[in-house]
Amino acid sequence: HDIGKTLIPREVLNNPGRLSDEEYNQIKMHPIYGSAPFGEMDEFQDIALAIRHHHEFYDGNGYPDGLTGNDIPLMSRIIAICDSYDAITNDRPYRKARSHDEALAELMRCAGKQFDPELIRHFSDLF
Repeated sequence: HDIGKTLIPREVLNNPGRLSDEEYNQIKMHPIYGSAPFGEMDEFQDIALAIRHHHEFYDGNGYPDGLTGNDIPLMSRIIAICDSYDAITNDRPYRKARSHDEALAELMRCAGKQFDPELIRHFSDLF
């Protein structure tokens, strides 16, 4: 899902501080970059859509297209939850990893805003 990050400069991806508006706009292009090659092949249209929309927020405040709720492909909504859990529970250049319980609490806090609340419930039931 993050294959488009290969086209983002390393210094932007590894920036330990706050991103500038220009850097953030570069980061926001990775779903478009990553989905483009798959979108050119009929048999991979679902994969292209899953990649393109994995940063859409359930409430419409995501990117790149500002989709809301069930207009966001199911696979994109699932990827968003798994990707966020992974990001929270692993060290990043700008912060240390948080615990499993902290990650679940953060996901629950963002249910209905960033994440599909029903999928968050199912995800939390897995643990």
